[in-house]
Amino acid sequence: MTTDMSQKIRNLLDAAIQAAELLSARSGLPLEYSHIESALLLEMELDSSTDLLEKQLDKEQIVATLAHFNFERLFPTLLQVISFEKSIVPDETSRKLTEVTVRSNGEVWQIYQNDADPFPSNPHAHNREKRLKLHLGTGELYLGTRNTGKKISRKDLQVIRKGLSKFSLPSLTR
Repeated sequence: MTTDMSQKIRNLLDAAIQAAELLSARSGLPLEYSHIESALLLEMELDSSTDLLEKQLDKEQIVATLAHFNFERLFPTLLQVISFEKSIVPDETSRKLTEVTVRSNGEVWQIYQNDADPFPSNPHAHNREKRLKLHLGTGELYLGTRNTGKKISRKDLQVIRKGLSKFSLPSLTR
């Protein structure tokens, strides 16, 4: 089973990298694997990379699926970067399959203006390393569109919101 899953991961990675090269040339954008994965999840309305693995897409299928996808939406304008010395993500919070295992004391959350996906709040924060989204009103953490059932502390949420005081934020509801 592990070998089968490992092979599916390698196959998807290889196909997506090849598709990224082709779609990058067409769109004029610097597309990488992560862009292709995000676009496929959005286009196919899937919640996780695990769901994507089960599709067993090859390069041609990926290119055909994303032929009319607006990749510019994956390159939003960065509003603010907020760093923490220690992670604010509760232990045992689900993370996406393609998470890079890099351990450090710090943590970075990014908030974009005009994010193509206004879910779970508008705006919301992204933790690229942990592949999580943060609702800026409730502190809830999301993996794609799935609520992980975890929240950051109110204190940590207020630290993030303080760094965004000049922007319109969702109401604080907790």
